[in-house]
Amino acid sequence: MKNIVTNQHGVFTYRKSVKGSSVRVSLQTKDKLEAIQLAQSLATYVDLIDSKSPEVIKSIINAALIKLQPTFKQNRINRIQQALGIELIADEGEPISVIAECFVQEKLRAKAWTEKTYASYKTIFFTLPDFVGDKGIKTFTHSDAQNIKSCIQRLPSSMNKRAEYRDKSIKQILKMSVPNEHLMSIKTVNTRLSCYSEMFKWAMKNGYVDKNVFDGLSLKDTRNAKDLRLPFSPNDLKELFSSKQLTQPSNDWQRWLPVLALFTGARLNELCQLDVKDIKQIGDCWCISITDKGINQHLKSASSRRIIPIHHLLIELGFLDFVKQQSNGNIFKQLKLINGRYAHTPSKWFGSVKQNVLRDSTKKTFHSFRHTFIDYLFNGLKLQGNPLVKALVGHSDKEITSGIYGSSFDIRDLNAIIQRIDFSEYGVCFKTLGYASTTS
Repeated sequence: MKNIVTNQHGVFTYRKSVKGSSVRVSLQTKDKLEAIQLAQSLATYVDLIDSKSPEVIKSIINAALIKLQPTFKQNRINRIQQALGIELIADEGEPISVIAECFVQEKLRAKAWTEKTYASYKTIFFTLPDFVGDKGIKTFTHSDAQNIKSCIQRLPSSMNKRAEYRDKSIKQILKMSVPNEHLMSIKTVNTRLSCYSEMFKWAMKNGYVDKNVFDGLSLKDTRNAKDLRLPFSPNDLKELFSSKQLTQPSNDWQRWLPVLALFTGARLNELCQLDVKDIKQIGDCWCISITDKGINQHLKSASSRRIIPIHHLLIELGFLDFVKQQSNGNIFKQLKLINGRYAHTPSKWFGSVKQNVLRDSTKKTFHSFRHTFIDYLFNGLKLQGNPLVKALVGHSDKEITSGIYGSSFDIRDLNAIIQRIDFSEYGVCFKTLGYASTTS
């Protein structure tokens, strides 16, 4: 074939002319028959490409090779075995370090990960060989997975931040006696195991391995979810919304974030990253659009995209007037982007507020506003199990298939629920907050 050539080492290269330039990709084989078959398969992929960009075509060829090579490699082994009449040593598969690199790179190319996700997850994948060695993926057994699970449970959290672990390898740390209070939480252990399971699922789909040895290994967390982060009590709300920190704030975001969270149930970063254009009128209802379409906007999951009607109290306090005073872009312009999120400073600020204001701040964070909102809908309005509640808070529901949560419901029905929320029955007085001053 004209589109395959060999280099000085006898390795075949696939060649494709594009816009006067030559795209060349190594086929990583010296077997001519295999090279011809690979080239024919690649030609099929290339013929389907609309782009004339050499860079795009080369990236697609490389992606196709990753998918095709395991099959052709096995075919070559089968031919050799048949010709020799002997059984060769079993194929161990690609080293786990190579699999991890391919998996991570595909996530980045597909933009499935943000920079923050990559920073958090790269260590999880690239340290996998530290547990069992850089063995071939096909040699991984359920025993290996159980061993890795056991090792993870003996590791400390924030290894790179604690001085006693910072300069030590995983093997060295595993030989240490790590105090219980330093160990990773059940959630963190399960995150690692889930990452490995996802990578093995990807490897199965791409022909690298035929089983997922990490499937079903997650630890069972017997703790009640409510015990992990508590909602605010009526007394907590009275103390918070009468405190100097909220009634005489130094910044606009300190003025608005707590009360917005209480009456929308939105997560902290969802509120911090709001853009002026995210406040919109739908029919007769003013609403907040929780989205990740804007610059530096991120959401926990696809189901987090939703529309939340604005409570009449927020309008009375001057929230819409405050938004109108802002130029285009972020509503809370004083917030700085730190590690890809705007919530860093508000989170630290509220941690200090609740310690100074609340009599008992144990297991209570800014996220407790969200729990308080949901508890009110469930217990105060008796709406537990109502799909409208899931639409408002951005929880997944298999019966809801809309791209934006809430858009599959009549906005008037969502608004009717929001307007029924009344925390004044807890004795909380919001009119003392001085928010009306924002309308001047």
